[in-house]
Amino acid sequence: MAAIKQHINPDVLVWAMKQAGLTRVQLAGDLGTDPATVDAWITGGDAPGLTQLRQISKTLRRPTSLFFSPRVPSQLPLQAAFRSPLGAHGARSLTSEERAELRLAERRQKIAVWAAERLEEHGPVHLPRRMQTPEATAKSVQEWLHWDIASQVKASKSGVTKMVRRSLEDQGVMVIQLSMNSDACRGFSIYSETVPLIGYNSTSQVSAARTFTILHELGHLLSHEQAVCDQPEDSEERWCDRFAAAFLIPESHLRAYLEKYLKVSRVENDDVESVRKISNRYGASFQCVALRLIHLGIASQPLYRAVSSNPLEFDAPAFGGEPQTTHLVRIREYGVTYPRLLLAARDRGKLHDVDARKYLNVNGEQLRSLQQRIAEEV
Repeated sequence: MAAIKQHINPDVLVWAMKQAGLTRVQLAGDLGTDPATVDAWITGGDAPGLTQLRQISKTLRRPTSLFFSPRVPSQLPLQAAFRSPLGAHGARSLTSEERAELRLAERRQKIAVWAAERLEEHGPVHLPRRMQTPEATAKSVQEWLHWDIASQVKASKSGVTKMVRRSLEDQGVMVIQLSMNSDACRGFSIYSETVPLIGYNSTSQVSAARTFTILHELGHLLSHEQAVCDQPEDSEERWCDRFAAAFLIPESHLRAYLEKYLKVSRVENDDVESVRKISNRYGASFQCVALRLIHLGIASQPLYRAVSSNPLEFDAPAFGGEPQTTHLVRIREYGVTYPRLLLAARDRGKLHDVDARKYLNVNGEQLRSLQQRIAEEV
């Protein structure tokens, strides 16, 4: 029996392919068909069957209903600051996975903004302005976040990540966790006066590197501007790196530690062991430590190369802990800013319970558990 043709709008298909960053040849390969078949769909000379349409929808990460729209969606291009994959340099094109994650993040941010605008007590997030130097900016941000360096040095590396994330969320920043491929970007940020957003990739980074990525992206948000994500400007990336390193490793604190505990005033080019100790002290990644030491004149550039080629940085295995039930998984993925806003809007009659569950991807019981857990963590 011949498949029933699904007469989609070819223009919408072309638009969705462009948004996903896929060529006709790439889409054909992903669908297991030939480019000529895709060409026929694009020109309107033929139409896909239902199974093929479902495959198209899954590949392009769009609902099947979209392809029947009479016109191409009017959507502004995503504007975000991106942190490239480890080892990548210069301009690069976004992958279809990155584009899809960006769209999803932007959609959640819009929902969060909608909820925030309906809550009288939620005003704009007053991000600090950039100061003259990354170091001065780091001090300003530490004050804004009520950051305690003593608590930082007592925490584990994963603990520092949680501290940074929660401190930002307490100020109204939305910090989401992404699970992309290891060759995907390390993170991105999308500016908003109401709910600025930071996303970080949990797949390809150890805990300390995730912390650095979150702070790096915060550095982008502090400019109160948006940046084209696939062509990062080198000086901007260096500034954000220096800001993140200065936040995690204050100069006076570091020099006192070197003098009192390591008994050195300078770290040699191959002294990865000292880098490891400083890393453990501050919950900072090896590369973050090397960058900070080099910028302060405590080490030279070869140390960064030695650290970058060293495979010794890893997270200690975790034992025990709570079972990862759905509501805990959602908190790990969404953070607490997003569910806090939606739950508050629901409680004030601004958002229907059904919609709250849909946007948070939970059922009724899981929503109650989510709300209870968030209340406990305030």
